[in-house]
Amino acid sequence: MDVGPIRAAEFPVTENFLYLNHAGVSPIPARAAEAGITMLRLARDEGAYRLRKWEELSNETRGRFARIVGASPEEIAFVKNTSEGLSFVAAGFPWKEGDNLVTANVEYPSNVYPWLRLRTRNVEVRMVPAREGRVRKEDIFAACDGKTRLITLSSVEFSNGYRNDLPGIGEYCQKHGIFFCVDGIQSVGVLPMDVKSFGIDALSADGHKWLLSPEGIGAFYISRDVMEMVEPVILGWHSVKNRFDFENYDFRLSPDARRYEPGSLNTVGLSSFNASLELLLSLGVDRIWDRVRRLTERVRERAAAEGCKLVSPDHPEERSGIVTFRVPEADNAALWRALLNRKAVCSHRAGGIRVSPHFYNTPEEIDRFFAILREERSRP
Repeated sequence: MDVGPIRAAEFPVTENFLYLNHAGVSPIPARAAEAGITMLRLARDEGAYRLRKWEELSNETRGRFARIVGASPEEIAFVKNTSEGLSFVAAGFPWKEGDNLVTANVEYPSNVYPWLRLRTRNVEVRMVPAREGRVRKEDIFAACDGKTRLITLSSVEFSNGYRNDLPGIGEYCQKHGIFFCVDGIQSVGVLPMDVKSFGIDALSADGHKWLLSPEGIGAFYISRDVMEMVEPVILGWHSVKNRFDFENYDFRLSPDARRYEPGSLNTVGLSSFNASLELLLSLGVDRIWDRVRRLTERVRERAAAEGCKLVSPDHPEERSGIVTFRVPEADNAALWRALLNRKAVCSHRAGGIRVSPHFYNTPEEIDRFFAILREERSRP
């Protein structure tokens, strides 16, 4: 993949930063910024004159996200963030007293707090401990019993980048009649995702990481097979079948995932989201992952050459776009701050440095990052 023209046209961030923090918050491409600005200008100059165009925009964006995750557009709703989609499942699921759900003790809080609240309904939350940074699927299965109604995990664990075996866990869930809910924010857009073949019932993913979109816009997938099971807990004019018939009340829910969209959509965010999805689809997630895989391999090699200890898993099938390592005999938090001061953008996770390049990054940028790291760690 020749990223030179794309870097020049879409990512001016590369002119001033070594930006390697796409597992945190990504810069957005130029086309996404321009799309959002255009929508704001139209709102300023025309108000809602193009109201029907907004519906066309939402349909196009819905279709593009569906292609990214392997779903149908009718199974996609827009959300403000990952937490909102996960909360839809947690709050709308038909729990019974004494039920339990299984998750891991290394999940991002978005995939923890919606479930912990269920304790007030006498639903048990079983947290499986990770072992050596890995969420072993065998441990997940061992925690399940006849009252396990749901398993919820991240596609990729945020701290060290461990990639969960979604197909294996999904197969187990289908075999045992367990609902499979996935926090997809750390993989959608960089790793191939196929919710159908992976046996995923619901997935939520914000746009501001690997999907290269602004914060405050994301998407929620829910399979048609389980849509009637998960009750919408927030309702509004947009939730119903005849949503544009304002003067006649007809409380029939939308037959598709739009039942989870209670009101007016974030048209500015959708415009940018749509443009970013267009870019990702034009490249292909398979090709994006192939390039990111090579870049993360270079990170691993350079980290090892600097004597750093890798925290991220080594097995190829457990890897993701995240590489976390610890710099020995150094205050890693202070080192992270020093890197930021040098405009080398990364994160401090798991007591170390988390690096997460995207397709537009280059091997030369990885080398420059480690040159800066070497300079900073050598300071007295």
